[in-house]
Amino acid sequence: MPSRQEVMRLYRGLLRNARAFFDDTSREFIQSETKRLFRQNHNDVMLDRVHRKLTGARTTLHLLERANKHIFKDALSVLGYGYGRKGPRKLVMLEATVGVEVREEIFGSVHDVEKYRPAFFALAKHQMGLDKLSVNKDTLRSEHPINVAKMQDEHWKKIRHSVLPPVDAATMDILEERASTGVITSSAQYLNPDYAHVIRAWEERWVKFPEKRQVRRLYRRLLESIDRMDVTTVMVPNPGKYLDERPRRTTELAPGVDKPDLIAKKVYSFVKSPMAGKQEPEDANIIDTAGMDAHGNIQS
Repeated sequence: MPSRQEVMRLYRGLLRNARAFFDDTSREFIQSETKRLFRQNHNDVMLDRVHRKLTGARTTLHLLERANKHIFKDALSVLGYGYGRKGPRKLVMLEATVGVEVREEIFGSVHDVEKYRPAFFALAKHQMGLDKLSVNKDTLRSEHPINVAKMQDEHWKKIRHSVLPPVDAATMDILEERASTGVITSSAQYLNPDYAHVIRAWEERWVKFPEKRQVRRLYRRLLESIDRMDVTTVMVPNPGKYLDERPRRTTELAPGVDKPDLIAKKVYSFVKSPMAGKQEPEDANIIDTAGMDAHGNIQS
């Protein structure tokens, strides 16, 4: 069984390296997740499971150490954990943005999911395309309705793990600002001026900020996998307005009760940032146009 000193050394190393990471969202997530997991598993006595979890913690520690050296691939991976591109935060963000709970199973036909989970359906349609939401019947051994429904439910499980959660407009603005300027604004600007200098001093001591050029590259690459979700409300014709006139056994409302002509419906749209994946020009291709006229000739 690992000793307490060994576990505490690993725990402090994770918190110390998380504290040095330059992105505040990823930093806070890794710190809170580390504390939660160590607190949750401190009474575990299953030796194999303890070793497996400690191995995972060491892998995360090595990833953070490389990310704090500003190795591009590892820093981008840590940013992915912080913004829900992968890891446990991905499911939490899906629940917060499109209403799919962490332990909820998506099932049913495409029409059913569009009806009871419209935000998730719109997100999956945007990222994967409508044709990929239905199971391919050509690959099935049997086209019996029960078999098709079963395989469609399995297909929704794969789609749920493939879909990436969107972000709100405020988060997108912060990411675009960093991708444009290469400057990571201190969180102290949102605090009381009496405490702001303390936060700035703490960041100068512990946080390792990369160069502006690398900050722009990292956030532009991160924006490639991030969509902003916009929700608007429109008025559409009420499909149940004339339900009583249809040949049905039952009606939604008793006869004589008026129904509105229009009902409110939420429309979900997803926008990719124009800064996503945008490449910076090479130094050799940058032309200083100062002192030139409209035709590109140098003015005397």
